[in-house]
Amino acid sequence: MLSMRYKTVQEILDQAAELHARIAEQARQAAETQDRQRLSLVLDYLADHQASLKQAIQSFKGDAADRVLATWFDRSPEMELSALSAKALADADGVDELIETVMQFHDQIISLYGNLRDQAVVDEVQAVFSNLAELETHEKMELIQTTRQLQDI
Repeated sequence: MLSMRYKTVQEILDQAAELHARIAEQARQAAETQDRQRLSLVLDYLADHQASLKQAIQSFKGDAADRVLATWFDRSPEMELSALSAKALADADGVDELIETVMQFHDQIISLYGNLRDQAVVDEVQAVFSNLAELETHEKMELIQTTRQLQDI
């Protein structure tokens, strides 16, 4: 994740929601081209999971006060997909490799939210990023548990 200067909380949340939407779309594309049924099932679940995270971020944004959303960060990290792409998802050798790739992405987002929380000087802004970090952590654990269950099918 590269550092970019001057972003508002709203821009950061919009970027995070868009990132989850792109991953959902890439997972759907990968599932359509996947000939291994179990991997295709996990990719479909991943797509739904990422779409749900996008909605959760939009809900956070809808619930936040305008002054919180308008808060500026001087050194806001740039969110990027790094190794996550439709090709990377489709080329996974198996469910374990796929999940490892997705977990690395979640870890990056959790770290980003923690960094933003630590930079924030306004309590409400700290709370937004703390809550988002907790949400991502919870969703990461749920993703692990559900994908393990899908592997047993």
